[in-house]
Amino acid sequence: MEYLYLKWTDYKTGKKYLIGALFRDKAKGKYYFKLSKNHIEKALNESIYSKAILPFSDYDKIYESDEMFAIFKIRLPKIESYSKEEMDTLLEDLEMKEYDDFEYLRKTKGILMTDKFVIEEEK
Repeated sequence: MEYLYLKWTDYKTGKKYLIGALFRDKAKGKYYFKLSKNHIEKALNESIYSKAILPFSDYDKIYESDEMFAIFKIRLPKIESYSKEEMDTLLEDLEMKEYDDFEYLRKTKGILMTDKFVIEEEK
């Protein structure tokens, strides 16, 4: 299994809070996501984080999908619209031999200008 951790950054303090773990079973072609109840409660108590911004709500559930979850998918490039040259440049820039959604998130941290989430390898 490969793991990445979804974190939220408090814009006032810059402190990062662990929200949950995204993991992938490459052999089965499955993605999983699990919320971190203790860390989310800490974020709710210490900052202005709102759990309503996530599409996941059940702390006890391990969410499963055959494709990348929407909250992560919006952080991926629309590679189907890339030319061969653009794709080659992307792969070269990220030091990837072939495109892989999970690896792309690992390397770019899935940063968007529209939210304060970041995806990192360590807790």
